[in-house]
Amino acid sequence: MKLVLVLLFSCLPLLAGAQEKLPKDVAQFVENAQMCEHFAGEWDDNDKARQREITQAIEQSCGQAQRQWKRLSAKYAGQPKLQKVIADNANDAVRSFRKSS
Repeated sequence: MKLVLVLLFSCLPLLAGAQEKLPKDVAQFVENAQMCEHFAGEWDDNDKARQREITQAIEQSCGQAQRQWKRLSAKYAGQPKLQKVIADNANDAVRSFRKSS
């Protein structure tokens, strides 16, 4: 879990600088969507503890991004530039996320 947190916090300054001109809620969505895609691409069959950390990170980032995606799509429906940012970041991991049982 510590590794996940270190990775997350080390990426935040890079993401924040690139998203300064976006509304805060859209920038947060982009960050969650990128983390969702990152963790959805990881898998470690040999380390069960690491796999639990990855699964938790996926559920948190993908679940949050999916909820934000739906809400922001409606909120910014009349703003084509923001709609494009939202659509471009609603990656397959965000769109197809289903919470595990």
